[in-house]
Amino acid sequence: MEPKVTVILDFTKCRYLQEVYDEMSKQMEWEEGYGHNLDALWDILWGMPYKGNDFIIRRPVRFTKIPYGQNEEFTDYVNRICEVFDMAQNHGYLTYRIEYVTDEDAE
Repeated sequence: MEPKVTVILDFTKCRYLQEVYDEMSKQMEWEEGYGHNLDALWDILWGMPYKGNDFIIRRPVRFTKIPYGQNEEFTDYVNRICEVFDMAQNHGYLTYRIEYVTDEDAE
């Protein structure tokens, strides 16, 4: 059994989806050229090389400071990212948990 490697994905300061993918790419040490979409994320978790097998996703329950008033859309998309991690966990590829923070904690 491989040793547990915990990686923290901190989305609390992200205001654009590119920043969310940049955070995952940096912390999980993705190789260059991976797409920034949910299908690519699933492909990475399915079998591409990345760092970690235990993840903590730090995020607010609901994002409130997203530009152009797109708080709901951004929150929904991050929820979908968490669902991809959930599916990967259900298939035994990794473990993860969500650590919800308040707006004050995210500052």
